[in-house]
Amino acid sequence: MLIPNQQVRDASAATFAVLTERELAEIRCKEGARVIQHGGHYWEQTGAPGFFQPVHLLARLTPEEATRPTPWSWGYRATLTPKASDAANGTVPIVRIPDLANYDLNSLSSNRRSKLRKCQRLVRIVQLTGPALLEEQGHELVIDALSRTQHKKPPSRERYLEQVKKYFRGNHWCVLAGIIDGKLGGYLDGYVVDGVAYGFSAYYATWALPTNLSTGLVFEFAQLCRRLQCVHTFMGGLHSREAPQLSQFKDDMGFVVDPVPIKWDMAPLARTFIRRHRPHAYYRLTGVQ
Repeated sequence: MLIPNQQVRDASAATFAVLTERELAEIRCKEGARVIQHGGHYWEQTGAPGFFQPVHLLARLTPEEATRPTPWSWGYRATLTPKASDAANGTVPIVRIPDLANYDLNSLSSNRRSKLRKCQRLVRIVQLTGPALLEEQGHELVIDALSRTQHKKPPSRERYLEQVKKYFRGNHWCVLAGIIDGKLGGYLDGYVVDGVAYGFSAYYATWALPTNLSTGLVFEFAQLCRRLQCVHTFMGGLHSREAPQLSQFKDDMGFVVDPVPIKWDMAPLARTFIRRHRPHAYYRLTGVQ
């Protein structure tokens, strides 16, 4: 099977733009997000309407900057500078590579190293430079992956294609894909802002799992971030304590859970509701067990 229009380049030659916080805020506005400016930073409404956090979550604010961004918000959170950790009333449990500059094969567990070698034999990892492959095969893959993981509601085809268009409107998204015998086996995406690489979403077809595609894609994205000398942190999401297999995977890949100090607040009723009915989400929002 041929790759549509050959809109790919080898992962070793992957490249994309590095953003500033302001540039990311402008992009999020164009994408339809509600973004406001407060305390010298840009804040985005995320999750339920009325909850805000900086568009660049790891921007590290001072206590004076990390205040309620609008009187109409029912909640907010912002990470604090290391010097201001005493002012924190919670944490955000990020998952990150502890030493990105030296991250290599030896950073993985021995079992994960074997799986990476298998992936490298079976999978061609590329950067997508256009939407053709995702438009042709991506929606079916995402439906399959979300049916298996059930971590969010699968998108309609129309909504999915809008997401795909977003990837290629600018040059700041990096989408790495695994090609197996000419077919899309999975992909992940991410971007970099002010020295921090954010791994955003990842989807793997069930039939492709035996190739250890997930291991290869995460490793290659980390290597790409290493080559961008301005990147000092690779954040691979937030700690999902309710998903032990995912946590074990990230541990094997050399990631650690790092509770970054934050300042946060919520309306009392919202706090009680979320903590009671969505305790894992509450933990990721506040660090409170």
